[in-house]
Amino acid sequence: MIDIVAYYGMKRFPCDKHLKTADAIETGPSLECAARLAFIKQRGGVMLLTGDPGVGKTLALRLFRDGLNDNLFFSMYTPLSTLRGADLLRHINVRLGLPNRASKAVLYDQIQEFILDSREQRGRTLVLIIDEAHLLKINALQELRLLTNFKMDSFDPFILILAGQLELRRTMDLGVMEAFSQRLALRYTMPPLSPSETADYVVQHMKLAGAVEPIFSNDSLKALYEVSYGIPRRIGAACETALTFAMLEDKKTIDADLVLKAKAGG
Repeated sequence: MIDIVAYYGMKRFPCDKHLKTADAIETGPSLECAARLAFIKQRGGVMLLTGDPGVGKTLALRLFRDGLNDNLFFSMYTPLSTLRGADLLRHINVRLGLPNRASKAVLYDQIQEFILDSREQRGRTLVLIIDEAHLLKINALQELRLLTNFKMDSFDPFILILAGQLELRRTMDLGVMEAFSQRLALRYTMPPLSPSETADYVVQHMKLAGAVEPIFSNDSLKALYEVSYGIPRRIGAACETALTFAMLEDKKTIDADLVLKAKAGG
């Protein structure tokens, strides 16, 4: 990777997944997602955020968390969504720093009391983000539904964001999930980038990486969309492979044929 950076005269590798949120590239889907997250921050309640793997959901959530006012909000993020039923409640309880309780009923009361006290006495709203939520089983989702029931379901003292792949949306549409589905304040499915957005995404990342001269030709940008379907994580992987193949062939400019050759593995 260091050889690639040096070969193209860049400062760092483009499309790096460890990119700081401050350097994140704005796209149509990311801006729309940010607007939806801003809405749920103001309104409170439950939001369903879905999309294909690699489309940018987790980055959007990182940006959202980084922008929260610590005086008004505190967040808890967890990707540990394979827990079942009461185990998920216990995990949330531990992450909130609350004492262990054997009884599930006591767990509910303790977590809800903590959320209410934080909101009403200290003026800070909990933002609970569960990533990879498509892995949650029905019983775990039902436990979350019950956890959101405050004052006979007339009050939203905290924010719950369930983020996951498209299976999560289908799960929430099941008849058995109707009660929880009705509690959703907002749904948003994050789409892939369009062909023009994909081109802009690559160009901006290359500039951010320090590339002085264009490395990807116009036809290669179109090819990148074709092989990645506009999904940012796939775009990054395709760029890395194409840059590697070009370096091995001692080329400084990448055309469509090279992108397709790299995708096919040579």
